[in-house]
Amino acid sequence: MKVYLTLLLIALCCVVVQAQEPEVVRTNTELVQTAITVLDKKGNFVEGLKREQFELTVDGKPRPVAFFERIASGSPRELELATLPDPTNNATTTPTAAPPPRVPGRTIVFFLDDLHLSPDSMNRTRMMLKHFLDRDMNSKDNVAIATASGQVGFLEQFTNNRDVLDAAMSRLFPLPYDARGYGVGSTTKMTEYMALAIETSKSDSKVLNFYIEECMKGAGLVRVPLAKALLRASCETQAKSSARAILIQAAHITQTSYNSLESLMRSMKRMPGRKLAFFISDGFLLDAGPHAAAVRDKLDHVIDGAQRAGVVVYTIHAVGLVNSTYLDPGGQRPMDAQGRLDIASVGELEATQDALTGLADQTGGRALRSTNFFDGWVNNVLDETSNYYIVAWRPEKDEEKLPKFKHVKNTVVDQPELTVRAPKGYVAGPAAAPAATTTNTTKPKTPETELRDALSDFYPEDSLPTQLSLTYLNTPANGLVATSSIEISARDVTTIKLAGVVLNDKGKIASSFRNQLNVDSSKAGGSGSIFYNHHTPLAPGIYQFRVAARDEKSGRVGSAIQWIVIPDLAKSQLTLSSVLLGGQLLEDKYVQLSVNHTFPRASQLGYWVFVYNAKRDTNGNPQLTVQTQVLRDGQTVLSSPQRRVSSNGQDAERIPFGEELALKTLAPGKYDLKVIVTDGVAGKSAYQLADFIVK
Repeated sequence: MKVYLTLLLIALCCVVVQAQEPEVVRTNTELVQTAITVLDKKGNFVEGLKREQFELTVDGKPRPVAFFERIASGSPRELELATLPDPTNNATTTPTAAPPPRVPGRTIVFFLDDLHLSPDSMNRTRMMLKHFLDRDMNSKDNVAIATASGQVGFLEQFTNNRDVLDAAMSRLFPLPYDARGYGVGSTTKMTEYMALAIETSKSDSKVLNFYIEECMKGAGLVRVPLAKALLRASCETQAKSSARAILIQAAHITQTSYNSLESLMRSMKRMPGRKLAFFISDGFLLDAGPHAAAVRDKLDHVIDGAQRAGVVVYTIHAVGLVNSTYLDPGGQRPMDAQGRLDIASVGELEATQDALTGLADQTGGRALRSTNFFDGWVNNVLDETSNYYIVAWRPEKDEEKLPKFKHVKNTVVDQPELTVRAPKGYVAGPAAAPAATTTNTTKPKTPETELRDALSDFYPEDSLPTQLSLTYLNTPANGLVATSSIEISARDVTTIKLAGVVLNDKGKIASSFRNQLNVDSSKAGGSGSIFYNHHTPLAPGIYQFRVAARDEKSGRVGSAIQWIVIPDLAKSQLTLSSVLLGGQLLEDKYVQLSVNHTFPRASQLGYWVFVYNAKRDTNGNPQLTVQTQVLRDGQTVLSSPQRRVSSNGQDAERIPFGEELALKTLAPGKYDLKVIVTDGVAGKSAYQLADFIVK
């Protein structure tokens, strides 16, 4: 055991080969597919529906259903279908190396329209996010916190690392919003709804007359009729110009929000399975008038991007519970003793919600409004979308000629009492052709550029299945060191080019490494997995590791991405190392930790942790106890009794603890191992999590 523990601290590099099973790959043909949620009057998912019970129309024309299946969100089948755009095609190709084990889960993005969020709304949103992270998120979820302004920065990425999401949430702050006109006095105070009334209303001039009169008051008393008429004409021009300026500014801000959302939607197309997006905003006008940017058309492109990426959008009107006449919290509407603005503002609240309602309705989601708390609603949505039906059809040839928004309708025949939620349309037609150039400057990719491209991509490349596992330890010689353990699944491989980069929470390079792995094929037997470990001393902080590998023989490239949080031990708080899972002693010299964290049900799961900054009693001894829990979807399914930690003969700064757990009582699936250490002297506890898979 002492030899094993010493080797864990040294964590020497090694290359090992293991046998793998072949993979079957299916060919693809383009289909248009949509996810459909069918609910009864009580809001429960309707089971047992058949293909023939669904009626599908595109622009009012019936279409035959080419594929139909009932899916559970986050299931292996959902992941499988995500890689098969045409599930009806059963052709196979030559088997390749097996991919790393993957356990699917929910893909959820919280998109904060911070360009339209007041400080109060931002605070409510932060409370909702904290509630979700604390109670509803599990380790299988892939979650991102994104904003219209991009204020989250490099942390605006999908992850299941709670610490990274906490750091992303800490960057959320309200931004000033000020779309204003120009003039004097009350003419500078005008809501966008009032501006739209001035811009578009020809028969009702009450709002325009109010601002004209306010402008004339600012000029003082004018008795000469001609001068008064000229002043009124000037004030009318000023009021209309102010209204137009406000609408143009507002449209530009809304366009920025749409652009950020559309970019996110289209980037999610590469992610497997159905995705959920929560769009959180105080709302904005659906149409900003004839002289502003065409924001209504832009919304269609956002909806199309969501449909093509398989994203269902649920919108939250973050203003909360307000009067139907709208409260104008920003003070952008001046006082009007005659009540003309109060009358004209009827419908303002609904107008700012129309875009949110349309976005949710057209993508198959729902819109939440008129509530100050939306924590529970988010959880209800996650339950509501946990089951759905996939319906797919083949587009007609004519649809591929010109880009055009196609209206899609799905109904359950002869059951009008059922609620059907599904995207309402998409933009048909080819992708825009790249701009023509006079010379062809495209150069063939070299092995170096292929590795560099894989490292710079936010989504892993899986042509060469590659997995990454990160751990950190406080070592006597180098302090805090992160170990990146890499597993590459390959057959008939002799040389692997490997590259890695470490990025801090600002996206700046903190470290990098390169290596060439020469594999002895006579020992590998022509198939297996290659392991490589790299050690990186790091200062406390949040880091993202990216690794890329290239098989020099086949040219296949694989990559992997993972986050790690390095603690600050200088704070003298009780802290644990990473959980070191499944260490194996090889050739009486090397230790290789598990990279894919996958263990047979009949095996024992062994782990080690090291305790840092333990307090001492009056005799100079620590008083530490450890409890181990196994959780599935946040619920404890296995728990060990508390055990005392012996520090006899151990480094006082790095107190180790190891244990083995029998997995035979656990069903196949993904779990979290939670190691809880309690310091009896300090009266403090700390825990560390590690996910693993039982097969």
